Amino acid sequence: MARFVNRKVIMDSRKYTVEYIPEFADCDKKYDIKPQVLLAWCAELAGNHLRSRNITREQMWKDGQVFLLTRAAVHFEKVPQYNNKLYMTTWEGGTKGSQFTRKFVVKDTDGNILCDVDTMWALVNPHSHKICRPSEYIYEQIPCEDEVEAKVTKFKAEAPEKIKDYTFVYSDIDANGHVNNGVYLRLMSDIIPQELTDKHLKTLRINFIHECRQGETVGLYLEINDKICTAEGRFRTAKSALRHRQNLFDKI
Repeated sequence: MARFVNRKVIMDSRKYTVEYIPEFADCDKKYDIKPQVLLAWCAELAGNHLRSRNITREQMWKDGQVFLLTRAAVHFEKVPQYNNKLYMTTWEGGTKGSQFTRKFVVKDTDGNILCDVDTMWALVNPHSHKICRPSEYIYEQIPCEDEVEAKVTKFKAEAPEKIKDYTFVYSDIDANGHVNNGVYLRLMSDIIPQELTDKHLKTLRINFIHECRQGETVGLYLEINDKICTAEGRFRTAKSALRHRQNLFDKI
């Protein structure tokens, strides 16, 4: 994972910024940051932002409230790369319907935007697994109205081809007891043909529809339309577990 640079943290009343450097294991053969690593950064930064306001994961768990990522969209101006110092900033965007929104932006040391991320989160009781309404959130929100280029949207493949089945194993499971979000991105990346994975990412979207657990099996489906790849993970009942779409450019 990325290493923090002197653990430098920059905070204002609404935003939280951390400076760090991607390591070799965080990157693919193009030296681009792996999508699953970027998503892990987002989750970690969101948690640390709350922790900086004394809203810890441990306390939230005790109070029966945790955030689970349901949708994410990433827009790349330039894909972050190995060993380049970065500044990643996050802020709360408020609520939208039954969910909470959070934004992220990644900049280089000159202040140029490399990518930004739009996310949506469900508030869930970890003990009963029931979804909580935003009005039930017991902590203070400090939303910021700043927007980003990336936008979460609904989407689905029209006629995807089944590539293979995958059964989730112990190492896929996180501390919440279900499959870690980054595992889905890794699986989706692995079924895309090499001639496309050799290209740089321009946009990426992933929608988490149903949680998966150890021992469950999903079919991995793929549809390619020019440089747009849409992948789905489906249970044997044909119900979708997740959908993933990425747009690829030759150069960024």
